[in-house]
Amino acid sequence: MTDPRSRTERRRAELITAAYELLVTRGFRAIGVDDIATAAGVSHGTFYNYFTSKLDILDAVIDHGFTLISTRLLGPEGDDTPDTIDAFCARYARVIDRCYDLVATEPGLVNFFLLEASSIDDQVLDRCMHNARVYGAQSVDKIRRGMARGYLAPDLDPDIAGEVLLSVLVSALLSALRTGSDGLTQDRVRTQLIDFLRAALARDSG
Repeated sequence: MTDPRSRTERRRAELITAAYELLVTRGFRAIGVDDIATAAGVSHGTFYNYFTSKLDILDAVIDHGFTLISTRLLGPEGDDTPDTIDAFCARYARVIDRCYDLVATEPGLVNFFLLEASSIDDQVLDRCMHNARVYGAQSVDKIRRGMARGYLAPDLDPDIAGEVLLSVLVSALLSALRTGSDGLTQDRVRTQLIDFLRAALARDSG
């Protein structure tokens, strides 16, 4: 016998996936509950068995989108901690390249989070900031590990340094969205951001 809870969770996930696909292809303001229900293959009324409104499902879509972004950008290294500043910088060079890959394959996702979300309402912005703080906490943890291993400066404020890592990611995504219109190639963006990271965070070798 099929577990009703599993069926409910699957239907909810189908609605979130449908809303996500519509969001990144058409934008939040261009879609409605009927569009989401139709894309998920359910009735308008069924939608309201799971969510109270378009804004309500957007919270779940934002969480889904941030999980996708985190998975795509951090890559197979996961929570591995580099042993040297060179390995640390090489890892973030790969993250920067993945920013460009993500924009190439999911431009609507990146455009929504960086440009559209803040203009919808405070609830949406708060949900985005909540997810960003989760990434920020992970960045702080990476800074602490690098300090413990001796290749990051011992006098860093881990919280501020974690914000630096987040700012590098956002800068790379914005540059990728501009697709060279600012005169910056992917190679130049990568080189300049990694040079910045090294100068800002590395332990003084002298």
